[in-house]
Amino acid sequence: CDYARELNTDAMKTAIIFILAAATVLRLLLSFAILPGNTTATDNDDVLARALGPGILPAVGAAILDPVHTWDHLEEACFWLENGPSSWTDSWGESSGGSAGYGAIYTPGTRVVAPPLVVAFLGETLVCPGPESAAFRAAIRKLLLLIADAVGAFCIYRLGMRTFDVEKESNEEKIERHTRKEEEDDDLVVPGILRPQRGWVFGLSSKKIPPEESLKNREVNNCAGADHTKQKEDDENGDAPIGIATSALLDSEPIITLDQLPIFAAASYFCNPISMLANATGSTRSLWDALLLLSFCYVTLPPARTTKENIPIKVPSATKAMFCLSVATYADAGYSMFLLPIMLWRGLLRGAQTQPTFQRGQHQDWKTVVVLYIFYLGGLHFLASMLVGGDSSTYRSVMVQTMLPNIAFIQQDSSGSVPGPSMGLHWYMFVQVFDRFRPYFTVFVSGVAMMFAIPLTTRLYRYPSVLVATFQLLWAIFRPTTTVHTLTLGLHLAALNPRTIARMRNPSLISFFALPVPILLFVTFHRMWLVTGNGNPNYIYFQCFAYGMFVCIITMEFVSATVKRDKVRRMVEKGSIRKILAEKKKDEEKVPKDAAKVDYKDGPPKEEKKVEEKNSTCEKVAEDIGNGSDREETPEPVVVFL
Repeated sequence: CDYARELNTDAMKTAIIFILAAATVLRLLLSFAILPGNTTATDNDDVLARALGPGILPAVGAAILDPVHTWDHLEEACFWLENGPSSWTDSWGESSGGSAGYGAIYTPGTRVVAPPLVVAFLGETLVCPGPESAAFRAAIRKLLLLIADAVGAFCIYRLGMRTFDVEKESNEEKIERHTRKEEEDDDLVVPGILRPQRGWVFGLSSKKIPPEESLKNREVNNCAGADHTKQKEDDENGDAPIGIATSALLDSEPIITLDQLPIFAAASYFCNPISMLANATGSTRSLWDALLLLSFCYVTLPPARTTKENIPIKVPSATKAMFCLSVATYADAGYSMFLLPIMLWRGLLRGAQTQPTFQRGQHQDWKTVVVLYIFYLGGLHFLASMLVGGDSSTYRSVMVQTMLPNIAFIQQDSSGSVPGPSMGLHWYMFVQVFDRFRPYFTVFVSGVAMMFAIPLTTRLYRYPSVLVATFQLLWAIFRPTTTVHTLTLGLHLAALNPRTIARMRNPSLISFFALPVPILLFVTFHRMWLVTGNGNPNYIYFQCFAYGMFVCIITMEFVSATVKRDKVRRMVEKGSIRKILAEKKKDEEKVPKDAAKVDYKDGPPKEEKKVEEKNSTCEKVAEDIGNGSDREETPEPVVVFL
């Protein structure tokens, strides 16, 4: 068995390496051959336009791209950097060109959202015209996005492995081990009815058939004349404990184990077609997602490592983690929400222990993390203000222009124009609202995602990895420009929590497999409305509504399953389940004593008594089946409570 297991592991590693290599080749072909323009603005010469008709590439871009985080947007910023409107004169006969500085980029009406440092480091080096050839700079951009996704996949793998390592040391893993032993008197055993229904998928303990249903099936089989000698012997010997191990387990061979899940999640993140299309069409979102994942990777590093002399040495990681998160937040203010789970990873809401941090295996420096984050983010804005120039009010207006479009749906300029259609509902609702209610709409919708941050953190503080996935899924719904690219990262982060996924119900599974339908129809109707002219915005609206509904169902089921998981864990820790089962067992033991009173002295023979009991039971079961309805059994108190 060990040899076969090693062969399976080696074969899995070889298959994953082959898949990653094939995905890399496919990404290069998609970026350099199929979509060489690296843009969705025009699709006259690409393969997709010739195969599916004009307008297909802008439709795909509307579904997967955030227009303010693309190379095209940086190219627009470079244009205003070289031809700043602030350098123009009011005279029609005279005009002056040339560079007008970074302050000219954010003149009202330019619609530039990229922050100054992003324009300086990415725009001027890789996008703005220079002595280097355009083809060389385009190749560098595509390779940079490829590396960003590779780094993100590696960080997902490391994050998953470290999350499982922490869970192995927790009492949740201890409860899982005791549950597998199936010992009746063990206080850490979870009853079968409270176990996840799909736990077997990940090699976890699964839900059992309730004892009442198992007993009823056995009675039906007895009436049919089936031989159940082993079951009768178990009943007579008392080998079937009450409430825990009575019924048959619905376990099967696991589809994927906990040790294999991180590598599969990382490979899926790197190989998914949404990321491939986003990078091939010029999205810079992968850069900021990679920085976010890097911050998670650094923040979950163990606080110490052991030298060859077996001496623990502290490993500094807060500086690197907060620098990555501050850069991502500088580019998109929405990433600031992830500071809360990072603080939980670093010791927030965790009781201080007497042992040193490096011996405890956990960080306790969340205050240092917050200070470093504020310091780095403030330093980036200070450098940007020096680059823009002017007084404080000038840079304040620049911050409003660069930060608000990432967290709120607002007008692009005073003309009233708004961002184009995306997978969200903001674009449709905003144009339907009266002008005087638009500020209210902007504040309310932009605050919905932030409104859930504190309550979720307070309730699920034991599971930072769950919070990370939940916040990303919330942004996949409430981000001003909703894209499928944002959703893919949220789903892969959620995949790193198998104990939660195992408790999710069927609606989430149906919603997940239904997601491609509104996405494909969105692309189709986008082209019908804006290119062929035989559609209207209502076609797109209903697809966006269905897409948002499916993502909402997945998110709510994910949070609900985590709450159930935490509730069962707390009940086992407090001994509540054992107390309820003990009281139930006492009540069941009182019934035979009262029923043992008979009117005759000696009583009938044992064999005749067994036949009479069997016949009466069969008659009762047959009567229930004939009536077409089973007897309603009182549910377990634990089930009612949950």
